[in-house]
Amino acid sequence: MTTFSYSGNPSDSLLDELRYLIQDIDAEEVLLSDEELQYNLDKLMPEYDSLYYVAAAACETLAARFAREVSYSVDGVSMQGSELQSKYNELALSFRDQYKATRQSGGPDAGGILWDDTFDSSIRPLMFATGMHDNYGAGQQEYGGSLPAPEPEVHNG
Repeated sequence: MTTFSYSGNPSDSLLDELRYLIQDIDAEEVLLSDEELQYNLDKLMPEYDSLYYVAAAACETLAARFAREVSYSVDGVSMQGSELQSKYNELALSFRDQYKATRQSGGPDAGGILWDDTFDSSIRPLMFATGMHDNYGAGQQEYGGSLPAPEPEVHNG
């Protein structure tokens, strides 16, 4: 038997807020039971501490459930089982994006290599300029010559 509870106020409990996020709020058409949602909360909240992450996992579960649905057409009425699957997959991606947005820090971003990079004040700032890789001791390699000798300093005195 499927247990369903929803108070209508998402701020009452994490379970109600999770049901609200994934819009599983209709007692006549229950998508996930209280036990299934509580399992996700118990398993993922301690590690990720984000209801958006738990909602993404719940939507992926629903997408997997609707993946088994078949498409059929009878008397001009057709039902595509893959539509619900793709909608819940898109919703899961949206929740993952919201999770990432809440986890980003205000530190510098080096092109999105890692989302939690932080500034290291012990590293000396790098200098970027034209010719920064030139090795003057090796001469002008592209021309086969070398740099002219520096002009001697003339001291009047």
